Amino acid sequence: MSSHYYVGTSQRNFQQALIHLLGSQYGLLGSHKVLELLAQDVQQLVEQFYPPGETLTTGWMIFTGTRACGPKAHPGQRAGEHELVTLAWPVLLPEDTHYLATHPDTQAARQAWFQQRLVRLIEYGAGHPQGPVLLTNDDLGALLGLTQGQVSRLLQQARQESGKELLTKGYYFDQGVRPTHKAEIIELYEAGKYEDEIARLSEHDQESVGHYIRDYERVKLLMSYGAPVGQIPVLIGMQPSVVEAYAKMVAKYHPELLRHPEPSGGPLQAEKGVK
Repeated sequence: MSSHYYVGTSQRNFQQALIHLLGSQYGLLGSHKVLELLAQDVQQLVEQFYPPGETLTTGWMIFTGTRACGPKAHPGQRAGEHELVTLAWPVLLPEDTHYLATHPDTQAARQAWFQQRLVRLIEYGAGHPQGPVLLTNDDLGALLGLTQGQVSRLLQQARQESGKELLTKGYYFDQGVRPTHKAEIIELYEAGKYEDEIARLSEHDQESVGHYIRDYERVKLLMSYGAPVGQIPVLIGMQPSVVEAYAKMVAKYHPELLRHPEPSGGPLQAEKGVK
């Protein structure tokens, strides 16, 4: 498990929210370190005067998400720089334990159980009066005890079956998973535009544009060698849903790559065998 996946989740806390508030709403001058020290002092006072309560219903968990508002994310942006919302989330309800008690303990049943809970969390945040409130794939994995890959696969299946967007933070803020933005950028790239021009036309950071293009080229290269799309995520460490999005673009702009040529050396070896 890569620890960097959960950096954003760990940064969404009271201190980061206070630092964002002081810097953006009150024009407080000073270094980021000064703001961090001030936020730590304020949090100590909050914990002293407002101890945590114990009134939650069983199976609900207090967790901080991100409000669906503001501009696109940019490289290097801290998770706490977005507007944060702390809610009680329905993680494990009586109907969840009832499902386990009334269904066979098979892999298919367990997958369906996780998927139902995953969709419920996303839709709960989307429909909340303080929201929409979004979670990342890492957040969902931490809440449900799943890996990022498992969350990604369950989400992809749920979207296909329901036809719903089921927005996560990454989809909304375009942190590298939203296929529509990738499609826009790759279309400009395949039209012969340069990275700086693509960034201007698509209103994206040029570094993000370069990242999309490089990932697209990696998928295209492996497909040109006949690598099955299902194996590419493991080969280059990319999420399956992202690889599939790029593979569809490769098929659109380079359909010739889907007709894999005979392995190099095949015809020559045949000729050598003729006497």
